[in-house]
Amino acid sequence: MKKISIFIVFFMFFSSMVLKADRRYFARSYTSYTLPAKALELEIWNTGKFGKDAGYYYRWQPRIEFEYGVTDRFTTSIYFNFDEVRSKGNSYQTKSLSFTATSLELRYRLFEIGEFFIDPTLYSEIYFGGDKIKYEPKIFLTKRIQNLIGVININSEIEKYVPDNKIVSKFELTGGLAYEINTNFAVGVELRNHINYADIYDLKKNQAFFVGPTINIQTEKFYFTINFLTQVNGTPQGNKNLDLVDHEMYELRTILGIEL
Repeated sequence: MKKISIFIVFFMFFSSMVLKADRRYFARSYTSYTLPAKALELEIWNTGKFGKDAGYYYRWQPRIEFEYGVTDRFTTSIYFNFDEVRSKGNSYQTKSLSFTATSLELRYRLFEIGEFFIDPTLYSEIYFGGDKIKYEPKIFLTKRIQNLIGVININSEIEKYVPDNKIVSKFELTGGLAYEINTNFAVGVELRNHINYADIYDLKKNQAFFVGPTINIQTEKFYFTINFLTQVNGTPQGNKNLDLVDHEMYELRTILGIEL
């Protein structure tokens, strides 16, 4: 939390700078907006997940992304994914920080912003590394009314574990509502509903619903977004009607973006 506070103070120092065109209001959901043509950004993601059904558990998932605007409506990215697990007093395996996979993302905005009542964007991501291949198609829907920004993301995920030919799938619905206080500062709330399935959407195994606040600080060259989620319901239900076996109690995500 001390490092997060330093980041926030740092970005407040630049609060007099001008807002750039592409803004990340949310940490869990994408808006439909894409980078301008030939724009290049670096994003540093940090996702922490903690709190299980027993003992101590903390999972850290850093992610480094390079994002490029091919055209004003077509953005592509490459991600480098890492993973670490610290666990004690339970059955979850500890794992040292290591590189896990590379991801390729393609994002295409269908229409000009504001042309229709809802702004839609199509998203596709291929994840490959180690013994796992993953495909993620998504749809982003965005609506802006003056300083109020609403977004819904419909996310699908199919994973194949190559050595044993095992396939699992996931469905995720995320959404957010943010209020732009000024050109440099926005606050909002986000929600996340995540469901795990056996095979390709065959048998529902578990699900969890999360909600929490989001803060975005934006400058001409930098932006910083932080979100904290708390699980409020899950199945199969355990302690306090939560799923703390396949999901965590809390999730914290920060995204630091730098225009290159």
